[in-house]
Amino acid sequence: MTAVHQVVTGAGPYDAVSEQMRAWRRLLSEAGYGGADFAGQIDTGARDHFQLLERLDPEPNDLVVIRYSAWSPGLGRVLGLPQRKLLVYHNITPPGYLWNHSPGLAVQCAVGRMQLPAFARAARVVTADSHFNAEEMRGAIDDGVRVVPVLFDPARLAERGTPPEGDGPLVLVVGRLVPNKRHDRVFAAFAAYQRECEPSARLLCVGTALNPRYWQLMRSLAEASGAHNVTLAGGLPQDRVNAAYAEASVLLTLSEHEGFCVPLLEAFHFGVPVVAAPAGAVPGVSAGAALFTDGDPAVTAELLDRAVRDSQLRDELRERGRGRLADFAYDRTAVAVRDAVATALA
Repeated sequence: MTAVHQVVTGAGPYDAVSEQMRAWRRLLSEAGYGGADFAGQIDTGARDHFQLLERLDPEPNDLVVIRYSAWSPGLGRVLGLPQRKLLVYHNITPPGYLWNHSPGLAVQCAVGRMQLPAFARAARVVTADSHFNAEEMRGAIDDGVRVVPVLFDPARLAERGTPPEGDGPLVLVVGRLVPNKRHDRVFAAFAAYQRECEPSARLLCVGTALNPRYWQLMRSLAEASGAHNVTLAGGLPQDRVNAAYAEASVLLTLSEHEGFCVPLLEAFHFGVPVVAAPAGAVPGVSAGAALFTDGDPAVTAELLDRAVRDSQLRDELRERGRGRLADFAYDRTAVAVRDAVATALA
């Protein structure tokens, strides 16, 4: 049996890249491919699925799928393997966001961007999960980049856990607490929304922090903003995230750098209106199904209020979201995934 192995720098229980590896693994298994998923570093909550990258020992005819979002020595060794390779580019956070908060990760990202052309040249097939990422890849190689969107499976959004506490409108933010996500702008906009529009509003931020020190910084900034009813929940199991979406009045994302932004699709699935900064892949993924803000707290607060109170606008955004979600239908993307794998193996 031909094996298709997946490798990544680091794996966790909740991040988007790790979830894509799990989704691809299910699809690959259904298609009859063996193989396993490997990571250089594995969070304790992901050890049931991933193996350490040092254990990768592929057979000559196997395919290695490289999930590229940061460089690591382990991925450097994979680059030298003679086996066929398929590159999936998830984008790499510009290191400038990280130097002051996680210098080691900043180095990984800086080297990752420098090494991107080498990984692209080594792969038989090069894919990117958004047109924004594909354009970056075309800066590393001349042509031949396929856009294969994230494999979005609505089935994982079905189970509902404990909903958030409280009664006011719920502003939901889903994404890791990292500098490029600009939670500082979220806190300022939410404080303005409470002050000018809805004092009882709640803010729930779901996502693991870059490190404990950065979590403390975000906690301090939330308090300094003057906002109340703010919860930094950390990483949550999928059923509790689903419950939050089901109760949310609006999804807010003010990130300055996004390679895809899966929470957009999740919000569309739950019929939740989106207010977003038009950065990175967000305009391409949302394609008219979100309200865009320039990041000014007063402007963002006004858009949040409209998204919550204007029933006609909510219905319009919900309809556009459903239409956009159809473009990322699981079956359609599954065909693109299987074709990319088959081409790399041919």
